[in-house]
Amino acid sequence: MVGVANGRKYQDLEKEMSSRLREKVRSEGWEPAQALLAVAKKDREEGASYRLADIPKFEVAQYAEVEIARVRNGGEKRFVVPFIREEGKWKAGAAYRDGREWEEPDF
Repeated sequence: MVGVANGRKYQDLEKEMSSRLREKVRSEGWEPAQALLAVAKKDREEGASYRLADIPKFEVAQYAEVEIARVRNGGEKRFVVPFIREEGKWKAGAAYRDGREWEEPDF
């Protein structure tokens, strides 16, 4: 997913979103493709790129967390993305197992 974002192929990321994440995005008034276009625009304007910041932390065979760094203007912001197994593939999840919030201020 990091390579796809850095390659500016955001439209390809929708298939990497779990069904629950797509539902969550819709519940907030966005279509997944529309939300990805907004991220693409912000990344383009800010010259942002992404990198894997830490090795995935697997809790069980069906859940993992990956630390990603969003790099821009010489600085970076790290965030943790939950992943779940869906349809035999790892996909970005909609929630953390421990219940903390997905949204990060100033992301």
